[in-house]
Amino acid sequence: MNKKKNIPFKTPKGYFDSFEERLMDKLSQPESTFPVESAFKVPDNYFETFNDSLQNKLETETKVIPLFPYKKIFAIAASIAAIAIIALGYNWDSSQELSFNDLANTDIEAYFENNDFELSPYEIAEVLPVTDTEFSDFLSSPIESDNLLDYLNENVSDFDELNFYENE
Repeated sequence: MNKKKNIPFKTPKGYFDSFEERLMDKLSQPESTFPVESAFKVPDNYFETFNDSLQNKLETETKVIPLFPYKKIFAIAASIAAIAIIALGYNWDSSQELSFNDLANTDIEAYFENNDFELSPYEIAEVLPVTDTEFSDFLSSPIESDNLLDYLNENVSDFDELNFYENE
């Protein structure tokens, strides 16, 4: 929508054409419109009593409001410190100690999988204890012959190393 805007300030036609002539006429007249006397006057004896009045104003006590409230900051800091002390001191009195048995087997396996110790499986097997339950778990799950043959074909290059015939 295009509405015509009403502008309340308008100048008459030809105002600026004759402005300079009218200004020069007013300035050339002996009775000008400018005031002869100053409109601002200093009161009588102002400078003689200025020091006394200033001193009186300075001696009166005024309440100063600090821009930076220190009491609020100290209260906030104290509450944060109290919360931190309570949070840190909550578990200090616990007498229960964690042991290796508290770890889940999956956590231990994930630790060894995610961390590279540059150890071979044989070196890890030498360090880890073998218990009866772990060995019995291994024996309880039968290995199919096809899987065993596939494993041997992929990982063993010389079958004579296995010594099948010497141990019989």
